[in-house]
Amino acid sequence: MAGVFQDMTVSGFQKESDDEKEGKNMLSVYNAQTGTRGHVTYRRKVHRLLKDLGLDPETVLVIQGEQLLTQDETLSPDIEVEIRPVISGGSS
Repeated sequence: MAGVFQDMTVSGFQKESDDEKEGKNMLSVYNAQTGTRGHVTYRRKVHRLLKDLGLDPETVLVIQGEQLLTQDETLSPDIEVEIRPVISGGSS
């Protein structure tokens, strides 16, 4: 996941100024693992956003506002999306 966001132009993830994104149908995305922010073309469903970013839905959590979203849920274009890596641990 880190590689997609480190190069801000890979898979449609671009860093744009407010002037550049004005008038475009863009979605603000924050990658919690790398601490990077950028904009992607707005996709209505979570699964499409993840596909466009080249992310495996089994390895990340998608959060918008206070809501943890599933793959088939609709994204709001006005609220930043946070993508967090899934971390699991075993018992000792």
